[in-house]
Amino acid sequence: MGDRTVANIVNEVSVAIWTTMQPDYLPQPTSETWLSIASDFNSRWNFLHCVGAIDGKHIVIKKPNKSGSSYYNYKHTFSIVLMAAVDATSKFTFIDVGSMGRFSDGNIFSSCELEKKMVRGSLKLPSPSELPSFQHSMPYVFVGDEAFPLMCNLMRPYPKKQVTDNHENKVFNYRLSRARQTVECAFGILASRFRVFQKPFEIKVSSVVSVVKAACLLHNYLRRNAAVNVDSEDVSTGQLPKEQLVPVSRNRARSVQAAFAVRQKYTAYFNSVGSVEWQDERVSEGQY
Repeated sequence: MGDRTVANIVNEVSVAIWTTMQPDYLPQPTSETWLSIASDFNSRWNFLHCVGAIDGKHIVIKKPNKSGSSYYNYKHTFSIVLMAAVDATSKFTFIDVGSMGRFSDGNIFSSCELEKKMVRGSLKLPSPSELPSFQHSMPYVFVGDEAFPLMCNLMRPYPKKQVTDNHENKVFNYRLSRARQTVECAFGILASRFRVFQKPFEIKVSSVVSVVKAACLLHNYLRRNAAVNVDSEDVSTGQLPKEQLVPVSRNRARSVQAAFAVRQKYTAYFNSVGSVEWQDERVSEGQY
């Protein structure tokens, strides 16, 4: 078959996979679903009230015709962005695919549907409640890295200048980084299982979007139904290729005061009744 015929078939099959499987393998979470995810994050990653880990990656593509610099990113390649949230077992709970690569800062997250729903309060997250033995009402939160803004429902690490001589802040960064392992694991497994992520895409942008969405659904299908124990697959399962799944750049947007207060309460909790026995050793080893 000719290249164009094969490309059309791949796109049609990817669209069919998304249309057929999305309701079962990537549905809109309900309040009960968020509570179940939060319970898993606590038992697996020791982060209470966490409902997901968020990350974004640049999907490197061949420069689209007549696109100018629209898809040109900070790594000097052309790309679209995959923004994703995953649960405690590295299954995708939300994906947003297709933002132009030139949006290499907070504009990527602020333009995606997850951030809009977070701001509108339409994610159906459970109401804030007290943590065990900690008399402060805490919201349910996602965790992300420096590429994301600090929000009441989204925690990011303290910047380097605030952890240099501050052990408590180092502990918070370690605990958040530990919970974020699940999203790094998800991208690593995705790149390992689906070889299309090993090099830049050379098909039209709309087809790239369809293929990436289908791959994320099939990833969830395999995580749910495969015989392999999900606990046996860790971050080392599939290293991210150097030419694909490039991290988004650091976010420098200002945060609201209420978000700082939530992070400070989590910091106090992790350094008191919510501490784990190995955290000080990990921090002393520089894991923060």
